[in-house]
Amino acid sequence: MATFRKLLSGGRSSRPAPIFQLVPGQPLTTGYFLLQVEPAIRHGIAELLESNPRHALTELALIAYLMGMGFDYPTAQVIVEAWEKDDILLAQGILTE
Repeated sequence: MATFRKLLSGGRSSRPAPIFQLVPGQPLTTGYFLLQVEPAIRHGIAELLESNPRHALTELALIAYLMGMGFDYPTAQVIVEAWEKDDILLAQGILTE
């Protein structure tokens, strides 16, 4: 209880923040998450150089969302690229070419 009060008051604990594990042997740290989304970030930067910013950020957000849902990067990219060819989404302005 004292540790909880210390955290609420803004005091720092001498212990490092806990590292959560969903997969045995794989710590879920900030570095781990950044490594997981790095391919999507690189893709978004490449798209930004080739297309308009709205398109690039939308595509990056969709890929990252799908990755958060459990898809790996290549699968998420293929899904989003398929969505780009959907005439209904293009006509509604949800996705842009």
